[in-house]
Amino acid sequence: GIGAEEGEKQLTQEIVNVIDTSVEECHSEVSLVLESQQELQKSLHRLGGEVQKIFQRLPRSEVAGQTAKIPVLRRRCQRLGTKVKDIQERLSRIATIAESIPSENA
Repeated sequence: GIGAEEGEKQLTQEIVNVIDTSVEECHSEVSLVLESQQELQKSLHRLGGEVQKIFQRLPRSEVAGQTAKIPVLRRRCQRLGTKVKDIQERLSRIATIAESIPSENA
């Protein structure tokens, strides 16, 4: 009856609102990650310049303790890349599901 139709419309609207909210939250998180990534790129650029200057002035043995930390940083960044790839793959699966939902006219 009409009451059931209203209930179905309300449920549909609630589901749509949840999806909209979730999508907006994801957009917000992506923006934060992009900002953070830009800051990391600036820091890495600065680090590269400093390492180059130091190696021109000092023997490697004098700074070995500090430069030993660079491969650790590289591995951490590689793990970040792996996590981003996992996120992209998950989003692709979600997009495929969303695109396969039939429209009302189908």
